[in-house]
Amino acid sequence: MTIAPVSGAEVALRDVTVGYGGHRVFEHLTLNIPGGVFTGIIGGNGSGKSTLLKTIAGLLSPSQGDVTVGGDSPTAARAYLGYMPQVSNVDWRFPLTVRELVAMGRYQFSWKRRIGRLIRSQEDRIAVDRAMAMMDVQDLHDRQINELSGGQRKRALIARALARQPRILLLDEPSAALDAVSDDQLFDVLCELTDLGTSVIMTTHDLSTVIEHYAEVICVNATGGGIVAQGPPTEVLTEEVLRRTFGRELAIFSRGDMHLDESEPREHHTLRLADELQLHMDEHEHRAGHVHGASRERD
Repeated sequence: MTIAPVSGAEVALRDVTVGYGGHRVFEHLTLNIPGGVFTGIIGGNGSGKSTLLKTIAGLLSPSQGDVTVGGDSPTAARAYLGYMPQVSNVDWRFPLTVRELVAMGRYQFSWKRRIGRLIRSQEDRIAVDRAMAMMDVQDLHDRQINELSGGQRKRALIARALARQPRILLLDEPSAALDAVSDDQLFDVLCELTDLGTSVIMTTHDLSTVIEHYAEVICVNATGGGIVAQGPPTEVLTEEVLRRTFGRELAIFSRGDMHLDESEPREHHTLRLADELQLHMDEHEHRAGHVHGASRERD
């Protein structure tokens, strides 16, 4: 599927082929991601979501094609790009405190000013303090990262990305392992950032949050041709698109989780997924209509 150019694209991939070693994950991929909005990347396990984020971040180099981020190469864009990897990709045995981990988000700025100190300016200290407060990890500042729970590790990694004060924020499954309160807090922060013009691009399994929070959704299935569909969630997430995105992977979605159950026929799985998704859409439209009606009454 060829994706039409998006006016004001913040991230653009043109005819990109990328993968690991001799294995190609995407071939001839063309994609535009708009700036200043909340974009979700959804797909099943092994669909290429993390590969796509790593390519945008410059951690994977395409064997073919071009990637531009904010009009620059991914390497040049690192000065204003924040990236949070999956928790499993971090060595949590490394002897760091939470504050030191979050401060790593400022390294590119700090090393240019004065070599040899973790935090070298008041600007850095303010950015780190603010990021830790936003993700509610300030009380953990002196705790070793190997002592953190799964949810605390997520919040610390997100704080590290936020400490960069990025124009573009890439998050790989940030809401997995978060409790409901932390999940709500995360989306409050991310929605506030997009209101201020930050481009937020994150992978997720949770379709209910896609409907509620995201302006754009990108459905990914590397084995099914790459990008299955892209656009506003309420328009894009049809039963056919979901079937092509998730294939035979079981899909019964709830808040923060995807439950797999191979015991039921594939047709029934698709129906249940479509029904639950429609329920979220109906609830979202009802809330939006209620707010709109209330605002008209005030007018």
